[in-house]
Amino acid sequence: MTDYLILGGGLAGCALASRLKQYNPSVSVTLIEGGPDEHANPLITEPTGTFQLHNSSLEYNYRTIPQANYEGRQVYNCGGKLLSGSSSVNYAVWTRGSAADYDHWARLVGDKKWSYSGLLAYFRRSETHHDATNVDRDQHGFDGPIHTTSSARDYPLRDLIRSAFSKGTGLPFNKDANGGNPHGIAACTENWRDGKRQPSGKAYGLHGVTVITDSWVKKIILDGTTAIGAEMTDGRKIFASREVIVSCGSIRTPQVLMLSGIGPPEELAKHGIKSAIESPEIKNSERGLSAGSPEWKDPVYLLGTPADTVITTSAPHDILKAAMELDTGQELADDDPHMQPARGHIEILPIYAATESPLTDLSIPFDGTVMTSGILLLLPTSRGSVRLASADPVADPLIDPNYYATEADRVALRTGMRLSMRAFETPEGQTIVDHEIVPPGYSPLTSSSSDEAIDSHVRRAAATWFHPAGSAAMGKVVDTDLKVMGVDRLRVVDASVLPCPIGAHYQVVTYAIAEQAAEIITRDWSTS
Repeated sequence: MTDYLILGGGLAGCALASRLKQYNPSVSVTLIEGGPDEHANPLITEPTGTFQLHNSSLEYNYRTIPQANYEGRQVYNCGGKLLSGSSSVNYAVWTRGSAADYDHWARLVGDKKWSYSGLLAYFRRSETHHDATNVDRDQHGFDGPIHTTSSARDYPLRDLIRSAFSKGTGLPFNKDANGGNPHGIAACTENWRDGKRQPSGKAYGLHGVTVITDSWVKKIILDGTTAIGAEMTDGRKIFASREVIVSCGSIRTPQVLMLSGIGPPEELAKHGIKSAIESPEIKNSERGLSAGSPEWKDPVYLLGTPADTVITTSAPHDILKAAMELDTGQELADDDPHMQPARGHIEILPIYAATESPLTDLSIPFDGTVMTSGILLLLPTSRGSVRLASADPVADPLIDPNYYATEADRVALRTGMRLSMRAFETPEGQTIVDHEIVPPGYSPLTSSSSDEAIDSHVRRAAATWFHPAGSAAMGKVVDTDLKVMGVDRLRVVDASVLPCPIGAHYQVVTYAIAEQAAEIITRDWSTS
C-alpha cells in the first residue's frame, strides 16, 4: 500500500513524485516505470548519444499507421522507454511558447490557473535561468532544478545564420524568446548543464520515493468508479490509499486508460474490454562546418544539440483565415484565437547536423557537409487519435497523427519553408549552402516555388519532431484539477492533458503541469 501511486516514470511522473514527497515528507509515493534506470549511461548523459538513441531499446520506436497526406508513409515516432522518459533522450531544446497560447488554453477550459499568468510561477519554479542580468527577472526562475543555457557554444556559422535569417525574413532579434513572446530570431535555449543531460528524475531527485523500474502496467484497478491501485503484467498488484496518477505520456496514457475500461465503449468492445467508465474523448503533433566534419575541432561543440538560433513567427493572417474558412466551411471572425498575431505558428531551427537522415530514407551523409533547417508546425489544426491495437498492454497502440490534413496547416508550413528558403537565398545564406538534398526525382525548392511543389516535397519527405499531446484533453477527459471525469481518485499528469497545441517544444510546459499538479494534489489532501 502506498499513498500515491504514479504510473509512468517519465518527465512529468518523476517531477511530480519528487514534489509530492518534498511538499509532504510523511506521505509514501511509489513510481512505476516500464523501462530501466539508465541515468548513468553515457548515451543518456552525453549530447552525442542523442543521435544514437533512435531505434534503440531505450526508446519506444513507434510507427504511425499509414498517413494519407504523406503518401501512405508510416512515420517514425518515439518516446523515452526508461526512467525520466523523454527527458532522458530528447534534444533538450527549452522553449516556452507564447503567452497567448496559454491564455487560449485557460479560456477553453474556463480556469485561469492554466493561463500564462497562472502558470508563470511554475515555469519559474522549474528552472534556473542562465542569465540573471539581461532578462526580466519576473519571467524567470533562478533556483529551480532544471538549469538552462543559451547559445552556449560559438559555432562557426552562427553569425552568418543570424544575418541570413534577419535579411531573408525581416524578423527582429529577440533577446528573450522564453519571456512570453517568442517571435523573432533568438538564441536557442536548451537544458544541457555543463555539457550533460538533466533527466527529470536526476535533476529533481527522487529522494524518499519508491521507484520500481522494468515494470509494465496491465490496468488500473477500479472499485466501482474509484481508482484504488494498479495491476502489473506480472500479476503484482499495488494499491493506493489516496490516488492513482497516470503519467505515461501522450501515447501510452490513453492506452492505459482504455485497457482499464475507461474510454469509448465501442473501442473497448473491439478488444473484449469491459467498459467501466465511458470517456469517448480519449484519443488523440561544401563548407563542411556541421557535425561530423574534421573542422569541428573545438570540444565544446559536442556539449549540446548542434544549434544556436531559433526563429519563431506567425502565418500571414489573411491567408491563414482563408485556409481555416476552407477547412471549417464557415466564415470566421478576424479575432479567432488561432489567428492572433501573438501566437507562433512556425518555428525554424537551423541545426548543424543531418538530423533527419535516419528518418527520411534520403541517404544523407553525416560527414560535416550537411545541415538541417527544421521547419516545425507548432500549432497544427489537424487532429489525430491513439487507439488500441489489442488488449496486450505491451503492444504499441495505433497512432494516427493525421499529419497535414488541413489547409491551415499547409499554409503555415509553406510559410515557414519559404521563409527558410529566403534566408538561404541571401548572400550570407549562399555562402553557407550549396544546394538542397531532395528525394530522387524531385527538384530543389526555392522561395518562389508553387504551393503544389512544396506540398509534394512535404508529402514525400516530411517527418516529425515528436511532441504529441492532447490525447486525454482537459475539459474532455480530465477536469481543470487533472481528475479523470467520472472516476474518483484518478488523475492524469502529462502532456496528454493539453486541450490545444502550445507553440513550443513540450519540456517546459510539461514541467509546469507537473509542478502545478503537485501543488493541487497536496492542497486537496491537506484540506480533506
